[in-house]
Amino acid sequence: MSRIITTVLIALVLLAKFSVGESQPSTEVFLFELTETEGTYRLAKPTNLTNNAGYDNQPMFLNNEEIVYAATFDDQTDIVKLNFNTKEKTRLTNTPGSEYSPKPTPDGKYISSIILSKDGTQVLAKYPLKGGEPKIIPSEQKIGYYCWFDRKTVFSFVLGSPPSLQEWNTKSSQFKIIMMNPGRSLSRIPNQKAVSFIHKESDDIWYLNSYDPFTDKVTYITECIKGAEDMVWASDGTAFLSNNKKIYKFNPETDQSWVLIANMDTFQLSVASRLAVSPDRKWMAVVIDEE
Repeated sequence: MSRIITTVLIALVLLAKFSVGESQPSTEVFLFELTETEGTYRLAKPTNLTNNAGYDNQPMFLNNEEIVYAATFDDQTDIVKLNFNTKEKTRLTNTPGSEYSPKPTPDGKYISSIILSKDGTQVLAKYPLKGGEPKIIPSEQKIGYYCWFDRKTVFSFVLGSPPSLQEWNTKSSQFKIIMMNPGRSLSRIPNQKAVSFIHKESDDIWYLNSYDPFTDKVTYITECIKGAEDMVWASDGTAFLSNNKKIYKFNPETDQSWVLIANMDTFQLSVASRLAVSPDRKWMAVVIDEE
């Protein structure tokens, strides 16, 4: 009996750990200048974009001067759009629930996000950029993290014990399991018909892999730094990864392993987590823990 109780408790802990709204650390979104010379990247001149007490997280570039991110106001998390040139902020959502993981949809007409209702329901929805009510995308699975592949296909981190990476056809509502134990960073790889994900093969061995939905093939890219959950691709095919206070880059065409490009200690900043890179590769948004 005690073994059954222990198993149930472990399952509940795992579900809580990967629920999008379970833990909201105090964080800020910083904007760095990103420069590149012959494959060597550097970060410089960090600016705090958010300056909001509490949770400011999950930045995503809409273009070269606008980002969307999740921010908490009065114990409610909503999606904010920010033009970092004009400093104009627009609160895109203001609902009884909370919204997380904002991303532009492939058609450019919506911002999608995970809605976490007060009753614990967790769904994916699309908000018109011009304003209006959200369009809920029906699903029988509980989506924790996701990325768009095309207008109908979403690759999803599906909550469970263990969690799984699944291909989701939003038109037919069908799911296909790709692999178990993925990380939370899911991305479409630039100039490829593939997505990337971190596979946690064991406690000590993590890999960065790609998946091609047309060939149904998983391909090894490189070994990942253990404990590094947050990764993003730049438009030239370079991957960036945060680990504690350090940020690394890896280009599959030129690099044999991850190359250190920045240490937040240099800027008197704390731990870095989620990353986003502008389409022109001149800017990097970095989520920094508030000390």
